Amino acid sequence: MSSDPLPRLVSAYRLAFVASIGGFLFGFDLGMIGAANVYLRDQFHLTDAQFGFATASAVLGCILGPGLGAWLCDAISRKRTMFIASALLAVGALFTAVPEVFATGSVSSTMASFNFFRFLGGIGVGLCSVASPMYIAEIAPPSKRGAMGLMYQLAIVIGHAAAPLVAFGIVYYLRVSHGVTESMVAENPWYQPWRWMFFSETVFVAIYVGFLAGLPYSPRWLARKGRFAEAEAALASIDGPEFARREVAEIRSSLNEEVGAWGELFKPGIRTAVLIGVLLTFFNNWTGWSVIGGYIPRLLQLAGFDRESAIGNFVAVYGAMAIMTVASIVLMDRLGRRPLWMIASLMMAVITAATGYMFYKDVSGWPVLVLLGLVTIPHGLALGGIPWLMMSELFPTRLRAKAVALTTTVLWVFIFAGATLFPMITGYSQRHFLTAREAVVEGPAISFEDANPDAIVDAKGRFIEAGFQPKDQITVVGAASPQNNGTFAVATVESGRIVLEGTANLASEPATANTKVQVGSVAAAFYLFSGICILSFLFGLWVMPETKGRTLEEIGSSWERSR
Repeated sequence: MSSDPLPRLVSAYRLAFVASIGGFLFGFDLGMIGAANVYLRDQFHLTDAQFGFATASAVLGCILGPGLGAWLCDAISRKRTMFIASALLAVGALFTAVPEVFATGSVSSTMASFNFFRFLGGIGVGLCSVASPMYIAEIAPPSKRGAMGLMYQLAIVIGHAAAPLVAFGIVYYLRVSHGVTESMVAENPWYQPWRWMFFSETVFVAIYVGFLAGLPYSPRWLARKGRFAEAEAALASIDGPEFARREVAEIRSSLNEEVGAWGELFKPGIRTAVLIGVLLTFFNNWTGWSVIGGYIPRLLQLAGFDRESAIGNFVAVYGAMAIMTVASIVLMDRLGRRPLWMIASLMMAVITAATGYMFYKDVSGWPVLVLLGLVTIPHGLALGGIPWLMMSELFPTRLRAKAVALTTTVLWVFIFAGATLFPMITGYSQRHFLTAREAVVEGPAISFEDANPDAIVDAKGRFIEAGFQPKDQITVVGAASPQNNGTFAVATVESGRIVLEGTANLASEPATANTKVQVGSVAAAFYLFSGICILSFLFGLWVMPETKGRTLEEIGSSWERSR
């Protein structure tokens, strides 16, 4: 065996790269829904709640994945768990593309089938979210664990970026080759872009399985199974014989203790580590980006971009995220976790507040795209990757799988809550807060026409005078028919008539006294994120530990000493 550290380091990064492909699939699967959901909403006429659930249904599966993953990782290995995840992702992607196969023909049945297979694929994502980062943390040398651990986050980001890029290519091909425009819902299922978006994931799953075949078992899992010679050989290939002997001795010492039970996670010392892990997962998801990421095309539509441009610019936003994640990999083992976390929290507070102000001032176009791109900087730098990294660092070996499963499950609960609630939060903001333009018309003169295209009529002719404009995203409240309430895109504006874009699915309705049409602002949602970012900074200042340069056994034993 060569004593040259460079080949060993290359080998360690190669193993981390293969394991991190699970993160790519995670990002690709959850990123694709952001590109597809704008088509699903029109085709199936989804309400805000239905739209949020269709976007978040995969995350329900992700919530179940870590508990199953903890058992599988310990019972059959981290590697085999990643194989099972791949199978679930492939089946989920295939039948999400053709949900009618298991439906009765109605829209509700089709959406139920769609959501079920998103849920199934989500279980696969949940398994990856436990097995991949745990594997990387367990094969990484302490001096490189930050950089190697963040390869998983980089892979998530690249997956998120690849999803809209693939989606844009599909949309462009269908428009050029088959004339499928952004404002139409093709009758032929083969020409409906969202189906091909989901089906494309199966190609990447097949590539992942091919890479996994050559991946060795985690040395710490081998040691837990009593296969110490294999564990030492694996560690020696990563950082040399001396490192391997030292690590195996520490692992033996930690494994000589009683095998950790679930209840031990809530004992003094360890429960502090669990609480820190839970807080990391909360701030990972509610400082801004993780909530809004799945709705970037929708937000860009609110900023005046058409559907194809919104999907295309989605790629640019995630490209910025990838660049910042690379910067994070370079800085993590130099500056440490806590300094980066606090800097990123303050940056995100400023950027989300500025984004909210832009939406309030009714600014459209490139300034909003730039600000949404800036949101990726603090997330890519620290808020996105550090929780995934530290969740696999904080806990003793005997408890790591259980603790990571618990904190990752909580993380997916927060992701589901964010994905489900964000349309409701923005809808509430649009109903109760106007833009600075204060475009609003209300009263008994407003009626609705179920036509082709649908239209909203004001018998008093106030729309132009009130400041309504083409490309506005208007909000209707107080209509008697539930389907007439909600947010709609404006095609053209006349004094007494607003014509809507696409398939708005209005119901004909005479004028009623309580109806209001307005251009609402989503600013309040971004101000909420700014407040949470301030709390994230205080968490980094007062609570968060520093794990830079410490072995996993040293970190794990520190909680025992703190009892």
